[in-house]
Amino acid sequence: MASPNPTFSGDKEFEKIHLLEKFSYGMGDVACNIVYALTSSLLVYFYTNVVGIGVGIVGSIMLASRLFDGVSDVVIGHLIDRTHSKHGKSRAWILWMMVPYAISAILLFTVPDSTELVKAIYVFITYNLCTTVVYTALNLPYATLATLMTRDTDQRAVINLFRTGMSALGNMVITAVTFPLVTLLGDTQQAWIELSFAYGIIAILMLSFCFHNCHERVKETTKTKDGKKVPILLGIKLCLTNKYFIMFFFLAVFLAFYETVTGTCNAYYAQYILGDRNLTAALSSFESIPQIVTVLVLAPFIAKLGKRNVALIGAAVAVIGTVTLFFAPSVLNFALFACVMRGIGKGCFRGVKYSMLADVIEYGAWKTGIRVQGLMVSASTAGQKFGSGMTSAIFGALMTMVGFAGTETINALQSTMLIRIYIIGNIIAWGGIGILLLFYKLDKIYPQIITEMKQREAAEAANH
Repeated sequence: MASPNPTFSGDKEFEKIHLLEKFSYGMGDVACNIVYALTSSLLVYFYTNVVGIGVGIVGSIMLASRLFDGVSDVVIGHLIDRTHSKHGKSRAWILWMMVPYAISAILLFTVPDSTELVKAIYVFITYNLCTTVVYTALNLPYATLATLMTRDTDQRAVINLFRTGMSALGNMVITAVTFPLVTLLGDTQQAWIELSFAYGIIAILMLSFCFHNCHERVKETTKTKDGKKVPILLGIKLCLTNKYFIMFFFLAVFLAFYETVTGTCNAYYAQYILGDRNLTAALSSFESIPQIVTVLVLAPFIAKLGKRNVALIGAAVAVIGTVTLFFAPSVLNFALFACVMRGIGKGCFRGVKYSMLADVIEYGAWKTGIRVQGLMVSASTAGQKFGSGMTSAIFGALMTMVGFAGTETINALQSTMLIRIYIIGNIIAWGGIGILLLFYKLDKIYPQIITEMKQREAAEAANH
């Protein structure tokens, strides 16, 4: 099938992206997933079952932190749009943040052996340092980099398939090996600290590889029609008046809701419902491997069906798989089947998510004549983080309501609550994604958008 975007001869923004660069970009998200996997899947378990902080306190800290995180997302996004360095707009931030990223990840696990109040204060400070400040200042520029590597929608789709597939692989490995490695190292807090140190070193090496092999080709600056830089309030207005951005924002909220429900519950579900904490690795793998396989075979389906339809099919598959878990929630085979179906659904949606965002950015530039990629990427990740924090708080509140305290066993009421959160939470998340996608029509007009923008830019160049 022919590309809807012609590759313009001699146009650097449309030149062919080689395999090494695509792989290098994906490697960056593997590094980012070291912290994301830990914070979304294992950190709540560490705080409650290893260092002994109440689940309600942990949930409240994470919700409050998301409010700060939303602000930091917008600030960092605005700074990206104003960055001009010899390394470009986004690549420079990867270089600047890789070491602080590793250090802040280690600090998450060095919770002092003190009162619960002191522990809670330490967690609030280090969690915000890592996720609100450093991770945001690394991951946002990384995400924005894809929009600056090319404007060819087909190449963007492939670049983001590399990101999605490799991200899923990184998430699966971290989730699968952490508990066994912690057990091997002595199953103590010190074991978590040592492991986080090793993860930090690996992350620095991966981010360095990404930095050196990826290149920015799209050289547009964020300016108004009179040549002035866009003020932050105008940038926010441009986001809020972009209807497809609003849809994408809430898609990010629901995806984060799903990832946090699954990630947070998996370790508890494995230990308390399935009877073995180490089954966390199986739950993760049976979701991640189908996701990776789906991403690998997705390109021809995207070309034939479009991004929106592929994502919509994925949402339906994930809902169907989760509903089956109602029949036997404590039977391992049913749990694994649900994981496989959710993995297929997640692969379909995440396989097109980032290229959808790039299309949304181009749509905004087409409508207004102003391109604000950094702020728009940051605002969408703010939605993801808001969904994550809200979900952690709800989980903490519901489990506190039934008296959960991170003990070796739980009672029938606590078990029932955990099962309901795990199943109903996933159905709400994927159902919300499916409903939103029904209203997403950008695929149909995107070829027209690119054609008109190239004509506009050619006319402007001729006038100068």
